[in-house]
Amino acid sequence: MLLAGWLWCLAGGVVAGLLAGMLGIGGGLVIVPLLIYLLPLLGVAPDLVVQMAVATSLATIVMTTLSSARSHLKHGQVSFFWVRRLIPGLMVGAVCGAWLATMLDPDWLQRIFAVVLMALSIRMLIPQRSGEPLTDVSKRLMALISAGMGTLSALVGIGGGSLTVPLLQRLRVPIRQAIAVSSVGSLSIGLSAVIAFVVLGQQLEGADGLSGYVHVQAWLAISIASMLCAPIGASLTQRLPVKHLQRGFAIFLVIISIKLVIG
Repeated sequence: MLLAGWLWCLAGGVVAGLLAGMLGIGGGLVIVPLLIYLLPLLGVAPDLVVQMAVATSLATIVMTTLSSARSHLKHGQVSFFWVRRLIPGLMVGAVCGAWLATMLDPDWLQRIFAVVLMALSIRMLIPQRSGEPLTDVSKRLMALISAGMGTLSALVGIGGGSLTVPLLQRLRVPIRQAIAVSSVGSLSIGLSAVIAFVVLGQQLEGADGLSGYVHVQAWLAISIASMLCAPIGASLTQRLPVKHLQRGFAIFLVIISIKLVIG
């Protein structure tokens, strides 16, 4: 069972890396449910599983989106206009979300994740607006929105791309540019939240394989696979019909969210 757990971590890293590159979502939507099921097999106490799944997911997102962001930057798709308006709020919100995740009951945290998962999957199925980007949005409003997104993302371990991409599309940012900016945003959320989870989880340091709330071995297995696959996903974004990928992935998320609620 232990060997099977590590193999599933590697497989999850492959999927997370491809999705991070193709859709700019960081991979947490796949990694958190996967870790919720796998961490008990790796010896994690039941009362720590959900928080550790969230923290470890965000740690893998740092590695995945670092690779993905570099690839998008190389392709010239990163808009620093939107990066400057989103990143500060996302980072502040991420620290708040990490703190809330350690305070909430694990069962409630799993339910919140399932509801967020369902809402995001439905949102991905709704057609997006087109036209010229709306660049005159208030900086203060963007800061508040990004802080809220950072809090929710760190709370449930999804990295932020699943919120950032729809927001940017609503502002009529081209889809490939939105995905590229989202990868930078997910990297910022991951870094901020992981530092907070490590600091907040210092009382867990006595346990093997842990760094705060981050399960180091699972993080390494997922990160290695996801980093190798993220550039492939970023390259595929330039050729594949992203809208079709979004619809298929959204249906998959609906199934996962229902299973989490039932489970």
